[in-house]
Amino acid sequence: MPTIDFISFTEETVRLVKPVLAKKAQPEWWKKSKIADITHGEIARTIRSCPAMDDWLKSGWIIETLHDIDVIQGDNNGTFNSEFKVTTLPHHAVASPSHPETQLNNFLPYGLNDRIKSAFKIRQPWNVITPPGYSCLFLDPFLTNNIHFTVWQGIIDTDKFNVNNDNAQMIFYPKVNHSFTIKKGTALCQIIPYKREVWTATYQVHSSKSYIENRNKVTKNVENTTMEEYNKDSKYEVDSALGGASPYRREGQWQEKGKLYKESEPPPECPYHGKIEND
Repeated sequence: MPTIDFISFTEETVRLVKPVLAKKAQPEWWKKSKIADITHGEIARTIRSCPAMDDWLKSGWIIETLHDIDVIQGDNNGTFNSEFKVTTLPHHAVASPSHPETQLNNFLPYGLNDRIKSAFKIRQPWNVITPPGYSCLFLDPFLTNNIHFTVWQGIIDTDKFNVNNDNAQMIFYPKVNHSFTIKKGTALCQIIPYKREVWTATYQVHSSKSYIENRNKVTKNVENTTMEEYNKDSKYEVDSALGGASPYRREGQWQEKGKLYKESEPPPECPYHGKIEND
């Protein structure tokens, strides 16, 4: 089993804000959502029943803020200024040089009526190290409904680019045209390790007849009961009492990806071995 190491250089970080397994940090609105609900007068499966969304929300780890971080727009005098700066207590040292709007070449991420702003950076407190041949996706946890900023996503070869805090910097783009505060415990980024492999693709044309014949089959390269056969069985009707889960989930054809990510016990010499409590 490959291991991802999150390394910090301060005791406070280890004690207060370890990376959280994504499956333990799902948004509250998602956890409260029903798998089946009334839609247009009929019981129907909701987005909560989607295996793809469930897998994404449970994969990897979430990096959260250790404390409040103030992000100041320009001189904060009420007029528009494209520059955003990170300020915080001196001993936390989270600020990092920004990418001014002049580097963005008229990039307009949130509509034609928006104004181009500088992307600001935060140096999160964890250095990430993976085994040889493994990199990490640094993703925006957008379903946490952060109204102030978004994370610019990227890939880092955390098996090589990992000396001290090499890979600790994260780039953010403001969604608003005013100063704001990133509250303690805010989800900054989702980190998912993966193995680098060479892939190739084929591009094929199949007949329309084969499309009709195959459209109800499970799209995988193993023998299984087809979805058409499942759907003919009355026990798979959408029923709120059963939670509305599809046969794809209920028959074990779907393998929950959150189970692939685990935490190991810290080494015995770790000063914070055992239960960790917030101050």
